[in-house]
Amino acid sequence: MFWQEDTNEEHFTLSERIQEASFKIQSKILPMDHSFLLAQALLKHLPWLADINAGIHDIGVADGNGWEQSKTGGFYHPSKRSKLTLRITKERLEDAQSLVGKTLDLGDYKIKVVKFINNKLLSDLPVLFAKQVACEQNMTEDDFLKLCYQQLSEMGIQVKKMMAGLEHNIQTDNGTIHTRSLMVADLKKDESVLLQEKGLGDHRLLGCGLFIPQKGIETIDS
Repeated sequence: MFWQEDTNEEHFTLSERIQEASFKIQSKILPMDHSFLLAQALLKHLPWLADINAGIHDIGVADGNGWEQSKTGGFYHPSKRSKLTLRITKERLEDAQSLVGKTLDLGDYKIKVVKFINNKLLSDLPVLFAKQVACEQNMTEDDFLKLCYQQLSEMGIQVKKMMAGLEHNIQTDNGTIHTRSLMVADLKKDESVLLQEKGLGDHRLLGCGLFIPQKGIETIDS
């Protein structure tokens, strides 16, 4: 019998250059569409976020079954387990911790950064999900997938499985940004990390194009 394993996959080592920094926060209420307000508030304290292709995750409400949001007229109440997470370079991890003790001003809403929780490496799981990828409003699902396929191919990622999900809008002071969710599956380990590092499309500071790992396709709630 001849049996040869894929040594590149077997001995893959996770890169440390891009990591996720998480902070415990306190906030009484936030609008569901808070991406732009959050980005503007963070840039006042960490202006370098705009220079390093950083990503800012939306603040969700966590429970035992995953990430859910309790909607009440376009608002929700962050729980004690809600957190602020930034995707940044390793070199900026210490700088980001200057947020601790600060209050982020989102106009009518406030977020107090209580403490730094941890920083962790990106995942090499084969299934990734982005809640929002920026696209044109009138783009069909097929055209959206074709555009994503092209952009992924330009990164050197061989797309095998991909599925578009729900559409959303993000309000900014310059207008509305239209988005769709996207699942990409059957990624190689190096492709998975690369996609998380680079992101897809524009507006990373608004949470667009940020992929998070999923244990399986069935765990995705778009």
